[in-house]
Amino acid sequence: MKRFIDVHTGEVVAGQGEVVLKSDTRMACLVIAAYDSARKVGGLAHARLAVNGLDQNADLSNVQDPSRAIDEMITDMTLLGARRDDIEVCLVTGENFPPCSEDAECCQNINSTVDLLKKKCLRFSGNARWDRAHSHVSLDVESGNIVYA
Repeated sequence: MKRFIDVHTGEVVAGQGEVVLKSDTRMACLVIAAYDSARKVGGLAHARLAVNGLDQNADLSNVQDPSRAIDEMITDMTLLGARRDDIEVCLVTGENFPPCSEDAECCQNINSTVDLLKKKCLRFSGNARWDRAHSHVSLDVESGNIVYA
């Protein structure tokens, strides 16, 4: 029986085997999904980015730096048996994350995250989901399937 785990804004969760990691993407966020297919270990990092001149008085407790989120997720995955060299990463933008053609700051956030993945020597699948019509992303760790709903 599969176990479903919600990954909330600013959280990082890794799982192995019969686990589905699910995250709400109804805001300006970037969900970083990682998967080691050989060991069936996956992770989701839900980064809420400070974009569009986020108000300085706003609550920043759930703003997760993508670099720190990636490091935490990879560490958690390796503790579950994943091998860093076998991990592949993809990015999923939230439904309120404007496309690059509309917002240069958001585009810079995506590009800098891709650059981080390269600097950290992580394989980037090249799939960045820009579809804002979906409000959830799920990673089925057992199969490696990513579902947008």
